[in-house]
Amino acid sequence: MPKINFNARPFNLKLKNPFGISRGSITYAKNVLVTLIFDELIGYGEAAPSSYYGEDQDSVIDFLNQFIKHKSVEDYLMNIGKLQDDLNHFTLNVYRGTSASARASLEIAFWDLIGKINNKSLYQFLFHDDPFLINGLDYKNLAPTSYTIGLDNLLVIKDKVGAALNAGYKILKIKLGLGFDEDLNILKTVEQIVRGHSCLLRVDANGGWDIETTKKMLDILPKYNVEFLEQPLPKGQVRLLQPLMQNSPVQIFVDEDCVTSSHIEALAGKVHGVNIKLMKAGSVIEAFNMINLAKSYGLKVMLGCMIESSCAISAAVHLSPLADYVDLDGHLLLDHDPFSGLLLKDNKVIPSFDVGLGVYLSEN
Repeated sequence: MPKINFNARPFNLKLKNPFGISRGSITYAKNVLVTLIFDELIGYGEAAPSSYYGEDQDSVIDFLNQFIKHKSVEDYLMNIGKLQDDLNHFTLNVYRGTSASARASLEIAFWDLIGKINNKSLYQFLFHDDPFLINGLDYKNLAPTSYTIGLDNLLVIKDKVGAALNAGYKILKIKLGLGFDEDLNILKTVEQIVRGHSCLLRVDANGGWDIETTKKMLDILPKYNVEFLEQPLPKGQVRLLQPLMQNSPVQIFVDEDCVTSSHIEALAGKVHGVNIKLMKAGSVIEAFNMINLAKSYGLKVMLGCMIESSCAISAAVHLSPLADYVDLDGHLLLDHDPFSGLLLKDNKVIPSFDVGLGVYLSEN
């Protein structure tokens, strides 16, 4: 069997605009591109590390190089489940650090390569050639993606919202978390611009509020056509949301409080839904399992992302038929996406259904 040539390198992605949340702002996403070259085929993967979850570009590359160094990775072409077992074992017993986006990037690259070897799309592996998917290739039942408006001064926010409306986006995710007065000003500003545009709003505080601010905001959010509120409180305080949940006028989701399957049971009955991301879950398989587990506990599922190119977004898109809500706009926020292949139709992010991930690197 030919050997796999592995490489992981910095993959810096410039954003159209500075992207601000309650914890800070970035102008570049410092990601990692993984390539697996096997018999003239190339599998691509991408990590979008977050310092909030204990990763950065250097740690991802270090983790992957350490892991690959002692492995006969060709074996994973026949058993991708073993890849997950080995990555998890290495993380817990050797590396002893956080590695979710690193693990996700390698698994994504293997899915892409395995698909190209077997002439199958990722969704065919995930859904075992489900007739619904094969006969409905336009993914008519997919939820449309939201488009995120990051924190900034009000003039810039106005420009961002106007540009999003001109581009045809119908669901805007508004980043908040600065405090009641500032966030209310942002909401008022956005609502004035979207009024008359049949545009839904979702708000995300990224853990920037306390419980009193959350209560006050929940009282006023319906006035601004807000569909749901995401992660109002800092991670670890979800128990405080339980008394608010049943009478909340909008749905409450958590993101930072839901990282892997192990967190889901404790969230049931405390919030309405969870935001599941490949870069937190650490793999496509784990995200798939998380979606099904969350639904078994009666939780709604939003499929989300970090700032990512179409490479990583495409892996998540193949899971999107399972999601109630979609927030897969990371590639849409970039000044230039180095990958092509994903489609955007009626605000739905749709895979190309070509082999593997169905995306192509247009430049190195």
